[in-house]
Amino acid sequence: MKNSTETWCFIDLENLPKALEYAISNQNDFSRIFVFIGSQQKVKIDLSDTAIPLTLIKIEGTSKNNLDFHLIYYLGKCQVTAAEQVEFVIFSKDTGWDHLIKFIQREGRVCRRIADLKTAVPKKVPNTNSLPADIQPVINKLNNIQKDKRPKRLDKLTNHLVSVANSVKTAMTAQQMVARLKQKGFITVGKSNRIEYHF
Repeated sequence: MKNSTETWCFIDLENLPKALEYAISNQNDFSRIFVFIGSQQKVKIDLSDTAIPLTLIKIEGTSKNNLDFHLIYYLGKCQVTAAEQVEFVIFSKDTGWDHLIKFIQREGRVCRRIADLKTAVPKKVPNTNSLPADIQPVINKLNNIQKDKRPKRLDKLTNHLVSVANSVKTAMTAQQMVARLKQKGFITVGKSNRIEYHF
């Protein structure tokens, strides 16, 4: 049986000063937090509400991309030591990270970047290879539909799942299927009941 997924976050506090506050307020979504603080930064960090391991790395000296190099070093260390189910999230607005992130992904590690805290949805990437029996047939059916062709609104998805319930062996109603998909992180319901799929 596979271990449950963990998410470790790496915060460039120079680039995204509000990211630590965001991560702590959503700490149920993270297992570890690494915070990289610029040499010229003066920050006051209250750790009283933090129940998960948090590592503060204060950068010494000033030079171009100095903080980034330190963060890359820690990413490399964690890539070697972290279990395979650990996912990485980098908090930074710098798009220069994206090429490194793609390289890490090719190495088999789930990795992504969060740049906009207002729209970020911290969630673990669902694993469709190890699912409860009641939801696996539903995912299989939806996976057979191209992502841009899937139902885009909650009512359309619910109607579609009525037919799915009739074609697979499940005791769940369409509404229960929707609730299960949301609970497991396979979908989120946004404004105007629009569906975002995460598989």
